[in-house]
Amino acid sequence: MRISEEIDALEVMAIRSIPYLVGTRILAGLIAVVPLYALSVLASFLSSRIATVVMLGQSPGVYDHYFATFLRPADVLWSFLQAITMAVVVMTVHSYYGYTATGGPAGVGVATGRAVRMSLIGVVTVTLLISLALYGSSRQLHLAG
Repeated sequence: MRISEEIDALEVMAIRSIPYLVGTRILAGLIAVVPLYALSVLASFLSSRIATVVMLGQSPGVYDHYFATFLRPADVLWSFLQAITMAVVVMTVHSYYGYTATGGPAGVGVATGRAVRMSLIGVVTVTLLISLALYGSSRQLHLAG
């Protein structure tokens, strides 16, 4: 948008371009990420149950027992926080590099490459920090309860 002067046109019309462009993209991304992540978690639980019970022939009662024993609801909630944080980091990084891209199509390609690399670093950093915040001070391994 910077290259085709669309951002300049917004500023000429007295529309603050960063809140208008970046804010709406981050809000739309969050609206999309939360239900998609919820569906993904449910699909992963259902597919593991189908694979274990139907394909491997394990008793449904045994599967349900171990599933309830080892799945901590707090960990599922923390995974939502981690997914939302990762999404915000990725959307912010890509919005920044897209907003500041210059130099025509070649500049857009360079900005895209830099944004992808920085997003990868951001996602790994978010994973590290949340993992350390949750499990870093614990010197014991709790598998259940």
